[in-house]
Formats: sequence, C-alpha cells, structure tokens
Amino acid sequence: MLNLFAKNKRPLLTKKRKRGLIIFGCIVVALGIIGYAGGLMEQSRLERDNVSIVVSEIDDDIKLDYHTTKREISAKISGISTFAEVKVAGDRTSVHNRKDTSGFIKYEIENIKEGDSDVNISIVDGKRRSDKIIKIHRQTKDDYDKQELEKALGKTEEIVKKAEENSSDENISRAKSEIDKLPEDKRKQFSERIAKLEKAKQEEKERAEKAKKEAEEKKKQEEAAAAARARQWQINTQQQNNQPQSAPRQATPAPQPSTQGLHFRSCKEARAAGYSHMRRGEPGYSTHLDGDNDGIACDKHK
Repeated sequence: MLNLFAKNKRPLLTKKRKRGLIIFGCIVVALGIIGYAGGLMEQSRLERDNVSIVVSEIDDDIKLDYHTTKREISAKISGISTFAEVKVAGDRTSVHNRKDTSGFIKYEIENIKEGDSDVNISIVDGKRRSDKIIKIHRQTKDDYDKQELEKALGKTEEIVKKAEENSSDENISRAKSEIDKLPEDKRKQFSERIAKLEKAKQEEKERAEKAKKEAEEKKKQEEAAAAARARQWQINTQQQNNQPQSAPRQATPAPQPSTQGLHFRSCKEARAAGYSHMRRGEPGYSTHLDGDNDGIACDKHK
C-alpha cells in the first residue's frame, strides 16, 4: 500500500511543480510585455514632446601627459527612454542608475594616440538622435622631451648659481654632475661658468699660498735680523769693554736702562741706529720704548 501511495504521489508533485513554473513564466512574460509597452509609450511621449537628448556632467576637453594611454569618461544623459542605445567610440555601453528619463554612462578609452583625437558619444532613441564630441589631447614625445629638457635646464641653472654663490668643492661637484646629465649641445654655457669658477678658486688658492710663503719668509728675515743685531751688540759690547773709559759728557738726560745695556731715548733714535721690533730680553729693549707693553719695543708698524 505504501509503495503504491508513493508512486501515485510523485506524478502529483511533478504536475504541481510544472504548473508553478508555467505560472511564474507567464508572470515574467507579462511583466516584460508591460515594461516593453511602457518603454514604447515613454519613447513615443518623448518624441511627441520633442524632448532633446542632453549629455552633461562630462569633461569634453581632456589633457593627458605622454605616459597616459587610457582614460575613463563618465557622463549624464537626460531625455532618453529605456530603449535608448548609447555608443562611445563605436562601442555600445549601458546606461545605469536610471531615474525618470536620465541615467549615467562610464566608458574607458584605451590606446589613446599622441596628439589630438576625437571621441564620439552617440545616442539613438527611436527617431531622436544626439552626438557629443570629446576632444582628447595626449602629449607627444617631442613635447614631453622638450618639457623634460626645460626642467633639467632650470634645475642645472639653480645648482650652478648656488655654486657661484658658494664655491665649495661639494657645490662645484654637484653642478658638474648635473651638467653631465644634459645633452651635449646644452652643456657649454654651464661648463664655461663652472670652468671660470674653478679658475678663480685656483687663483685665490695660489694667492693664499703665496701670501703664506711671504709671511713665513718675512718671519725668517726678522728672526735673522734680530739674531744679527744680537751678534752686533755682543761685538760692540766687547769693543767697549776693551776701550778705556772716557769722562762722561754733559748732554741730554740718559734714557732708562734697558735689559741689555744698550740705551735709546726714543724709537726714532733706535731706528736711526738700525734697531726696531726689539723683543723683551734683546739688546736695545726698554720698557719706555714698549708703550703697549706687548713685549716688543719700537714695533715697525707703530
């Protein structure tokens, strides 16, 4: 009995399922027919009212750099029915986010060529039609190279000026490195400025070395002159000691005694005798001749 009941139940369930699918299909078809009819009515109304198809919210003049070869464009399209067909650059694209008689499109343009190109957005809705041209300019290789050269020249000019203001080895080395990056026909004007800068720096270095050598030589000469004066003083002292003492002459008051027995009343008198720049302890030095008490009597520059 159970097996017989089960066998009779299966056909019953299958019939009910088929009936349900048929009903569902009819509903879908009915909705489709209603939608289609509604779309036709909407399209007919727009045509009857002569409503214009408008493309808005779009950048219709696009500038791209040399390395950009694709660009997504978007736009709002108004005044269209559900039957409107939209093509961008010849490719059909769908309208999304519909509301009333408006919707939006998005489309990515690829392999954009260098220079100027036009992209056409074409909308056909029944008997109505509208076209929108988008202009795209992609930078050419020549324009890109020119732009990069101008950047490099500007950067090099800035670095060379910095080296001219402060001619340190680091700044000069950096400037020469930037110059080497330029095309050969653009290096000359900068290389000449750096060469002039290096020449001036070398001349300044040579002058400094020359002045240093002259100062060292002058110091040696002064030391030799001081030594010669000391030797002469010793000779004079020995000669005076070997001569008989003569009666002192009445003259101007004697100067203050020096540390070595050689006396001068003034630096003028000392210089007349060939003495100057006498250090403390050397012949002829006296405190009254050392006005600034720096240990040097009758400085040559005073």
